[in-house]
Order: sequence, then C-alpha cells, then structure tokens
Amino acid sequence: MRFCDGRDRLAVWTYEEAGEEIPLGDPSVTEAEREAAGRETLTARRQAILPANRSRAAAQYAASGLPDGHDVMRVWRPRDPAGLRARLGEPPLAVWAEDDILDVLWRGQAEEVQLGGGVQPRLWPVEGADDLWEASLRIRHLDEAVITVMVMPRPAGGDWPVQLTERCVWRGPAAPAEPAGEPLRGAVEDHTLDSTALRAPRQVTVYRPPGRPLAGCVLADGESARGFARRLDPAIGAGAVPPVLLVGVHNALGAGRTWPDRRAQEYLPGVSRRRFDAHMRFVTGEVIGWAGERFGPVEGPWVSSGYSNGAAWAIAAGQRRPDVFGAVAAFSAGVVPRRISGQARSARIRHYLAAGTLEPGFRGSTREWARRLGRAGLPCRHEEWIGGHDPIWWEQQLPIALGWLLSSS
Repeated sequence: MRFCDGRDRLAVWTYEEAGEEIPLGDPSVTEAEREAAGRETLTARRQAILPANRSRAAAQYAASGLPDGHDVMRVWRPRDPAGLRARLGEPPLAVWAEDDILDVLWRGQAEEVQLGGGVQPRLWPVEGADDLWEASLRIRHLDEAVITVMVMPRPAGGDWPVQLTERCVWRGPAAPAEPAGEPLRGAVEDHTLDSTALRAPRQVTVYRPPGRPLAGCVLADGESARGFARRLDPAIGAGAVPPVLLVGVHNALGAGRTWPDRRAQEYLPGVSRRRFDAHMRFVTGEVIGWAGERFGPVEGPWVSSGYSNGAAWAIAAGQRRPDVFGAVAAFSAGVVPRRISGQARSARIRHYLAAGTLEPGFRGSTREWARRLGRAGLPCRHEEWIGGHDPIWWEQQLPIALGWLLSSS
C-alpha cells in the first residue's frame, strides 16, 4: 500500500485488498478541491478501475471457493436489472444469500455508495440500470454470520460524510438468535461533566444495575452505552455477570466533523499527545471519582472497554494506568501497542480480546495483541465471531468479556 507522504495532498493512490484495487486520498481534501485544481478525483479513479475490478471479481465467482487465508472476498457476475428490481419491495434495500454468497442491492441516485456496519465495500453500479447498486460477497461460514448492512450514498457534487439512508440486519440460519427486548432492571442516565482536563463539558451515559457490590467499567464511545446496557442487563439478572456500573464517556466528534478527527486524537496515543493525555486525565482523574461518589463505592480495579479506536484506547489505558484499570475488554482493535509496558506486565493486566472474521485489518491487529500477551504469559482470552465491524457483535461480547474478566478464576 502507498500512503500519501504529505507533500502532495491532492494525490490519489491505489492499494490492493483481496484482489480488488481501492483508491484512497488525503481525507482532509474534498473532491471539489481536487477537481478545481485540475487533479484526478477519487470518483474518476474508481470509475477507471471498475472494469478490471469486475473482471477479477468474476474470476473469483467462477472459482467457487475462497483462497486460503481469506474469509470474505467480492465476487461478481452479470445481473439482469429486471430480475434484481423484482427483489426490491417498499424499502430500496434488499439483502439475501445464495449458498455462500451474500448479495446486497440498493435503489437510488448517487455518485457513489458506501456500505457501513458489518461489511464495508462500496457498491458497484448495475450494468444496464441508472439507479441500481450492488455488491456480492463470498463469505466463509455465512450460515453462522450476523451482519448489519448500512447504506451511505454520496450525491453528485456532495462529499463525505453522508447520511445513512437504509439499514438492515441479516442473520444466517445458524447464527445466534436475536435477543428479546425485555425492559431493563437497571437504570440508564445521561450526565454532563464540566471537565478541567478537557477545558470543556463532556457527556457521560451511565448504566446502573440493581444489586451490590458494584464493579466498574469505563466504555469509550459512551453514546453507545444504551445499546450495551440492553445486553448487559439480562446477563447480570441471570447471574452470568456480577453487577457492573457501566460508565460511557462520549467521544469528541463534532457534528459532521471528519478532519481533524478529534475522536482519534483522544483515543490513539500517537495522533495527538496533548489531547490523548488530557482525555486520559479526564477519565482517570475526574470521571471515575465522580461515578464512585454519585453511584456508590466501586470495588476493585476498573475495567477499560471499547471498540475500534475505542478498543485501542481501552488497551492503552490498561498499559498506562494499571493502577486504575485492572482489566481490558477490547473489540475490533485497529491499533495496538508494539510492546507491553513494564507496569502492565507487573500488574498482570487481564485482557478479553475479540474481532470479526470479516474485518481483516482489525482482526489481524487484535489477534497480534493477543499473541504478544500470550508470549508474555499474561492472562488473555481471545475470541472471534462470524461477522465484521459491527455494533451487534460488540454489544454481545461485552457481557461475555465482563463475566470472564471479573470472575475469581
């Protein structure tokens, strides 16, 4: 992969992943800026390489199987637009499976269409139609998968970020069942803390279960705490997890902001030392003390938890502040430390790590961190799911992680 070296912000380059060429560019530069400067746009490069990408995907479809080391790969075959339209009902999104291939179809007008959730390729325009977009993915163990499919179209003349237009969840016949939506036994509350470290207010969402004594868990991207509470609450009620106070610290993303990425600056140690350190001081020096005073004493060291960049933060918190965090629950970690800190090694910080088979980069990083911990002899449990970068799986994993991390064994 070739990365922009900073001397040519307008440049577009291409890397290959699973047999598909994918164009990239500096995320702080818009398509309009490239066009105004007379430079090649990402859209133009994407259209130029589409025929070759289709040819490679057609060969993979004919191969009827996945190469060793791959759990997901795009395939393609010519499709009849009329037959595809017949699959669409009132919603303009259809997702279905044929053997080991997952098909996604969307109807609408756009310059390009990105998928989000459990699988994240761009949709390709259907030949012979001006409003149909599709992607076909061969997936290993597709019958066990749970995949959230989200459609994010970019209109002509627009730029990222774009608004989500459609969302659905596809479940394989052998996949875990959808949880029942029972009322919470515990309570969820939203609070705003005026932070000295951040020099600004920051929101916190807290799930408080019934019962005592309480353990404590800090969740990065705390605006998602309500979803996690829906899975954690019944697990506590069933006795699979001890009562845990879940403190979700909201991220720093502003409305519509993509660059600079304030969330990454606070969660990834190497992006902005000042912002990362300030956020760590906020969590360890302000949030945890506030939570203990307001919701009652928390016994034992806290657990740091998160997903994606939030997982990187959770791991870093255990490495840098083992005096506060005695355990880590990290899902789909894209960035992990190169080495284990002496403090974390001495404290024997426990880790529960998990990632999906359909998110190759995150899966590889998470697996590598588990290997490093294993070689160091530190307690670690590593799991994988048949799915991708998906909140459904992160929410399912947290009760399992806390049950293991907080067990006496």
